[in-house]
Amino acid sequence: MKRILVVSFLVLLFNSCDDHSVEKRSEQKISKEENFESPTSSSKRISDFPVDSLNSFWKKELNDKDGFYKITFPRTDIKLKLDDIPVVPALAYTSWIAYLPVENGSRIMGDMVLLDSEISKVLPYLKKNGINITAVHNHLLREKPRLIYMHFAGTGNAIELSKKMKSAFELTATPLTKKEDKDEEVKKVSKNFNWSSVKSILGEGTENKDVIKFTFPRKETIKMEHLTLPKTYGIATSIGFQGLDEQTAAITGDFVMKENEVNDVIATLSKNNIEITALHNHMLHEEPRLFYMHFWAVGEPEQLAKGLREALEKMKVVLN
Repeated sequence: MKRILVVSFLVLLFNSCDDHSVEKRSEQKISKEENFESPTSSSKRISDFPVDSLNSFWKKELNDKDGFYKITFPRTDIKLKLDDIPVVPALAYTSWIAYLPVENGSRIMGDMVLLDSEISKVLPYLKKNGINITAVHNHLLREKPRLIYMHFAGTGNAIELSKKMKSAFELTATPLTKKEDKDEEVKKVSKNFNWSSVKSILGEGTENKDVIKFTFPRKETIKMEHLTLPKTYGIATSIGFQGLDEQTAAITGDFVMKENEVNDVIATLSKNNIEITALHNHMLHEEPRLFYMHFWAVGEPEQLAKGLREALEKMKVVLN
């Protein structure tokens, strides 16, 4: 009798485990189907995206960023100094909006560069109009005037979202159309700076007058609410150099890291006399969790590039 009971129990246990295994495989299959996005559907969303209408709305062209679109608004109304060094908007204080085509509309995210006096106007307006605030913080230290960076996100019709964001920008002194910088102090920085030594360490980069910028995407897939994000959709490490004279440059930007990389990068930058100016999040629902670390230094460009490269090698990023 005992033997019969034991056998019966084992049969029931096996069936239960088998049912659980089938159920688990079924759940995994459903999960994969929910998250699957064919190249055809993604391409169709991009081809259907109202780029021309957005260009007309903003009266300037969006930049095609391979899977999403981006528009920028340099704060040319601000004459920024840090440790008495004139800093240009292209290096450190340009607002932006990124448009990611999604089913039935667009997902936007971005960064508004604000003066202290503008925050109390912009934040309530965005919340009232359905735009989520994902971070409010500094990027730099000791800059004059003080700047605060407000990160935001929203989903909906691209034109309607743009109308809301334009109204938010109009609460500030941000120039929405291109404006040449006529500040004489900024013009004193070296023109046609020779970046060859920096490029040999960090890669080709993108030059804009006295500034060169480098982007280093993460190797792993980053998702937000089951949506796979393009590699440079606000989730790549960005490094900028501004030429000050033939032998000197200022650097800033942000390292985008997973939690296990943060302190190794801090130690490496500090060892190379690169100051950490902020550590925080930019988003709320990304997977895996990402941490953004901002930095500042002034020095010989090649030495700065070597220190930055050493820090990048502590991270899981695509190196140039």
